Amino acid sequence: MEHESASPEDLPPLELRKLRDLTVSRADGDERPGFICSASAVVRRAGFTYVIGDDELDLGVFELSSPEPGILRRALPGELPGDAEGRAKAKPDLEALTALPPFEQAPYGGLLGLGSGSNERRDRGFFWELDARGALAGDPVVIDLRPLYAELRTRVDELNVEGAAVLGERFLVFHRGNAEGDDNAIAELSLERVMGSLTGDRSIEVEELEQFRAYDLGELDATRLCFSDATPLSDDLVVFTASAEGDDGSIHGSVVGTIDPDGQVDRLRTIDRKWKVEGVHAAIDARVVDLVFVCDQDADDEPSPLLSATMPIERGFERREP
Repeated sequence: MEHESASPEDLPPLELRKLRDLTVSRADGDERPGFICSASAVVRRAGFTYVIGDDELDLGVFELSSPEPGILRRALPGELPGDAEGRAKAKPDLEALTALPPFEQAPYGGLLGLGSGSNERRDRGFFWELDARGALAGDPVVIDLRPLYAELRTRVDELNVEGAAVLGERFLVFHRGNAEGDDNAIAELSLERVMGSLTGDRSIEVEELEQFRAYDLGELDATRLCFSDATPLSDDLVVFTASAEGDDGSIHGSVVGTIDPDGQVDRLRTIDRKWKVEGVHAAIDARVVDLVFVCDQDADDEPSPLLSATMPIERGFERREP
């Protein structure tokens, strides 16, 4: 297994701007608050923003042109208990959401959501095709992640998938190595075979795994940084986020970074510490990365926020000599 290491850049924290709270309209009879409070990943396509929460079965759909609450679309079948403790035990723990490029059975690509795999009830995901407007097309299909996750559990102490992204012809799955003695890691799969599986047997198999690489991202306040999400940026760059979370659940800060086709970390920039960043979407505009984040502030009575920031692709431009 290859190992990569990096440390946060010596720059002021990246400042985030709040775009909106993730308020949603819930169905009649649903007594849960009218917002997503545990946002874990975000994808933007055309005029739509898509968000998952780790204690939801639904996908949140928000229109950029509207300040109105988002709508919830059922992504995985089933029902969850109404009480917080029961919900925490039964939740599918959807932690990764990423956009896939067009392929034969999905001419405008689609959304792939993955469970964390932190226990065997969390070994499923979903694929949802998108249309020419960037809207959801048809109904989602359930994806069986058990074959892949069983193999990954032989390589890490406590599997915890937090992100996924396309990089060239590869599909990357990000493991958050926050267990004692465990490493952050990225599993690299064949993108072509993964996309074929989504509309074929709907199961991601061990044979699709091509590479496995460990990562040391350094520390904040003597607390290890561990992956929290990822998103494709271009054919040769992936953007990821990571957070430093203490054993007591305290957050010591988050970072945003980039990884190149060789698996090396190109950038690693700290973020304003008041935000616990859980999800990221990124796009390029004139060699500046346009970033959108969602956060989980660990507060059941507060909506998760949608935030934005920008960062040059190349390091060094933010530093101005006196």
